[in-house]
This record gives sequence, structure tokens and C-alpha cells, in this order.
Amino acid sequence: MKHILVPTDGSEPSYRALALAAQLAESLGVELSILAVRQAVVEAWEEDELSDILKKSKEIADALYRKGAAIAEMRARDVAQAILGYAGQNAVDLIVMGASGKGGVKAFLIGSVSKEVLRKSICPVTIVH
Repeated sequence: MKHILVPTDGSEPSYRALALAAQLAESLGVELSILAVRQAVVEAWEEDELSDILKKSKEIADALYRKGAAIAEMRARDVAQAILGYAGQNAVDLIVMGASGKGGVKAFLIGSVSKEVLRKSICPVTIVH
């Protein structure tokens, strides 16, 4: 294993997934990437909310992972496909993600995303509650 990916939506399960992935990446000495994907059709986050999500993600990763995590943000119509595409293009060996997302419409979008990534990924996926 050389590369772990953590998609985040700013929910507590996604931050727990990040903490677990950062600890694992640190202990294995592998690369860690954090990916925030915004729904292009439904504006899922305001710019300041995205900034807060990326800042908190960086703080969690920096506290547990000394190498410095790569952080990326993208917009896509299909969030699960964007995660899977990123994983394929960046030789990701493991995806670690939260089981559910934020409330309301976001919970529906992100909850369905974790299920789709789990079903379609060619690399192992760990779902964190």
C-alpha cells in the first residue's frame, strides 16, 4: 500500500475517517490525500464553508500525519464518480470515508455517495461510522 484517499464533506463521520486514515498512513509511511468534491448541480457548500472544511481537514491530518497530506477540491455532477476517478488517476490503494454525510439534502447526496463508492471501487474501501 502506497496511497490512501479520504473524501470529505465536513461531516463528523468524514472527520473520523480522516483521523483513522491519517493514523494508518503515518504508521505505514504511505501518502495521504484529502478530497473535497462539491456537487455541481446542487450547490452543496458556500465558499466559506468549503474553506472551513479544508482548514479542519488539514488540522486533523497535520496532527496525526507528519508528511503533509495533499488536499484537493473539485466540482462534479457525480460525486462518487469523481472520487473513483481521482482514485484511479492517482494510484490510490485504499479509500477511507465516512458512512454518512451532513443533514438534509447533503445527507442524501453524501450517504448515497459512500454506498456507490463501496460498490464500484476497484480498490478497498473502508467506511467509518
